[in-house]
Amino acid sequence: MISRIEQHHQYDPLKRVLEGIHEFLEVKNGIQNNSIVIPDWEMTIKPQVEQFKDNFAVIGFHLFSSYFDSPLYECCASTGKDGDLAVGSCVGSFLFAFMNGIVQMKNGENGKPVTSEFNGKTHKWQVYNSDLVGMGENVNSEEEDTVALKYWGMLKDEIVKRLGNQKLCYVKIFASHAVGKDDEQVIGEVRINDVPSRELSEVVKKHAEKWNVRQFASQKQFFFIKQENAEPCPYSGENGRALLKTRVKNALEIFNNANADEPLNDLLEKMENSLGDISLANECFSFLPEICAEHAFPQVQYPEIVQISVDGKKPETFYRNQLAEFYPIGQAMFELFSSGVFGEETNDVYRKLIARSATYSGIYQHQKNGENLEDLATTALLFSFPKGVEIR
Repeated sequence: MISRIEQHHQYDPLKRVLEGIHEFLEVKNGIQNNSIVIPDWEMTIKPQVEQFKDNFAVIGFHLFSSYFDSPLYECCASTGKDGDLAVGSCVGSFLFAFMNGIVQMKNGENGKPVTSEFNGKTHKWQVYNSDLVGMGENVNSEEEDTVALKYWGMLKDEIVKRLGNQKLCYVKIFASHAVGKDDEQVIGEVRINDVPSRELSEVVKKHAEKWNVRQFASQKQFFFIKQENAEPCPYSGENGRALLKTRVKNALEIFNNANADEPLNDLLEKMENSLGDISLANECFSFLPEICAEHAFPQVQYPEIVQISVDGKKPETFYRNQLAEFYPIGQAMFELFSSGVFGEETNDVYRKLIARSATYSGIYQHQKNGENLEDLATTALLFSFPKGVEIR
C-alpha cells in the first residue's frame, strides 16, 4: 500500500521533483497542473510522491502519450542524508536511466532492429537502450560500449519471444548485490511493461551473484522497443482504455448476476452480446477468473505462458505479455474494484470470480493435502475459444 505523504515543514517534495525534471530534461518542457508537459512530443509526465519521510523517498512517474498503447510507469526509491537529497536522487535516477532511453527513442538515436513473430505475422521493431546507471561500487571490467549492451545481449532472445503487436514495449532491468556482516542480498528484476518476469529476473539475479562486491553495487537500465507500422489495437489510447473499462465492467456484472447453476455457454453468450466484441468477451470470460485467483494467492508461482485453441484447432502457446488485452483487462478490473463501483458487493464479485477459476480449483486440492503453497508452481492453462475469436 502507498503510505501517506508526510510533509516536513514547508518543504514540498512534489515541487522539488517537478522543478528538477523541468530544469534538467534535455527537451523543451513546462510545468502545468503538477505535471511536466512536453509539447513537441505530445507527452505528459505526472510524478507522484508515494513515500517521503526523513531521509527516504519513493517517487512514481507516469508518462502519457498518444504514441503509447497505455501510460508508462517508473518507480524510483532512494535514501539520502536528508529528504531533499533522497528526492533529488530519485529525480536523477529517473532522468539518467528511464528518460535517457525515451530521449534516444524520440530522437531516433542508436536504434537496433529486431524481428518477432506473433500469431502467424512478422513484426519489425527498433530497440533503444538507456544508459546503464550504476550506484555503489563499479563492477564493470568491460569496455563502455560493451557494458551498455550487456543486458540486451543477455536477454534479447527471451525478450523478443514476449513481443506481440504493441506500439511500444518497455523493459526495466535492475540488479543489486549487497554484502552485510553476516549475509549477502542479491536482487535481479526484469519488468516488461511494468509486469515482472520471474524467468528473466532469475537470469539477472544469477548475473549479479557473480559480482565481486565488498559492500554494495547496483545497476539499472531500460529498453524501449518500438514497432514499425504497428496495427491499431481497439483498446489503446485514452478513449480505448475507457471503452475497455466499460466493457470489463459489463463482464463483471454478468459474472455477478449469474446463477450458480447457469450453463457456461449461456453466460458466455450473454457476455458476447453485451460487450459487442466476441474476442474481448471470450478473454474476459476466460482470463478474469484466473487473474483474480492468482491475485488472491500471490505466493504460488504461475507460468508466463498460456495455451489457446481457437475453433478446436491445435493449441498455440503465447506469452501473456504478447496478448494485447490480458494485463489491461486485469488492470481495468482492479481499478473498478478500487473505485467502489460495486459498492458492498465488491468482495462478493471478487470471490465469485475466484471460485470459477481453474487456478483456484488446483490450489484448493493442494491446500486440502496440507501442502505449502510457496512450493507450488502451476502449469500453463489451456483456453478454448470459439470460431471468430481473434488473438490480438
